[in-house]
Amino acid sequence: MKQLVMLFCALVTLFVIPAAAQSTPEAKARVAEIRKLYTDAKESIAFRKEAELPPDEMVINNSYMAAGAGPIKEVYHYYYSGDFNEEFGGDYYKVYFITHSHNVGAMDFYEEALYDNDGTLAFYYEHSPEGEFRYYFDKGKVIHEISTGKDPRKEYDEELLWLQRYCADLSNAFNSLMNRNYE
Repeated sequence: MKQLVMLFCALVTLFVIPAAAQSTPEAKARVAEIRKLYTDAKESIAFRKEAELPPDEMVINNSYMAAGAGPIKEVYHYYYSGDFNEEFGGDYYKVYFITHSHNVGAMDFYEEALYDNDGTLAFYYEHSPEGEFRYYFDKGKVIHEISTGKDPRKEYDEELLWLQRYCADLSNAFNSLMNRNYE
């Protein structure tokens, strides 16, 4: 009987509490805010292309041979805004949206990372052979997710800290390339 109670508590912890956290009014409002931020980002990117304006975009192409997988091609698109920053002493560029497409053998992967106004990860999307995954974040916590498959990474990292670090690394790489101040 004690094992049955423990099993019941474990199931409630795994399924009921996360689902309840995703349905709070605050979480719903934040998800709506993130969706608007995403729509605005996509519209801004499309507008610049349609108006034939210079893109606020940095593209990185990477091709290499991986043992056991063959040739791999990666393409990163960094979309950013820029403004003069007195503290920085010049133009300062802030990334707001990153896409990354790559292959491993015959499998194709596509990722998107959306950053909010203070530069923290707000949304992550992935299309992979395992399915499609959408994660909404607020203050470093997953507040909502939509998945068409089972993300094996969630089994050992419920808050997706690896993903948050990965997206921070992408943002930091952009900052290292675009925001150099040698004074």
